[in-house]
Amino acid sequence: MIELHAEAPKIIVPLFARTLPELAAQAAAAQGAVAADLVELRLDPLPRQDWPAALAQVRAVVNKPLIVTIRTVREGGEVDLTPAEYGEACRALLAQGGVDALDIEWQADKDLTEALRDAAHRAGASALFSEHHFGATPDTDAMTATLVGMLDLGADVAKLAVMPRNRADAARLLLATAQAAAQRPGRALITMSMGRDGAVTRYCGGAFGSAATFGTLSAASAPGQPPVSLLKSKLIVAENL
Repeated sequence: MIELHAEAPKIIVPLFARTLPELAAQAAAAQGAVAADLVELRLDPLPRQDWPAALAQVRAVVNKPLIVTIRTVREGGEVDLTPAEYGEACRALLAQGGVDALDIEWQADKDLTEALRDAAHRAGASALFSEHHFGATPDTDAMTATLVGMLDLGADVAKLAVMPRNRADAARLLLATAQAAAQRPGRALITMSMGRDGAVTRYCGGAFGSAATFGTLSAASAPGQPPVSLLKSKLIVAENL
């Protein structure tokens, strides 16, 4: 399982590769990067038949906490799966072992979300619920309700990513994060506003309650992810406020 605290936000490095050799190089780089606290394995860019090998390959190299993610097209990813197929794939990865946190797309099906949450816990992994909006930033109260709803459904970590149309949208994401953190103190949140207008949220999110942020060593898995070295140098942590 993973442990996150907004007082000292962690840096997550995504592995986003389309071939196993490319993935091997990214995994080695992530393991060697001092600034990378956690690693996320994005499986959806790879052929589905390669997913078990990809997890085994990464786990053999990376001894940092590992988040395993299948991002479907419903949430801006690259693989089109039915909820049943998605659930089957997630369960197979948990059964394989080596998963410290499973990213669960919580909107697809409530019963499936709860089943995957329980499966993750049985496997000793954290349940990370996620929701993504690549076209806009929802209403502030709706974002707060989403984060609180994830936690109330049993998420160990609640993640929300949105796309701003201006800097005011980015500010509203931070406000929603602060509101959710105040309503559910001590619970782990990961929030970000994507793209250029939202870049600041990746550096200062901890001050508002976000416990982790994403930085890249090579390929980005979402718009606006900064290089790890830049993120590390500018990341705002509570003890520096």
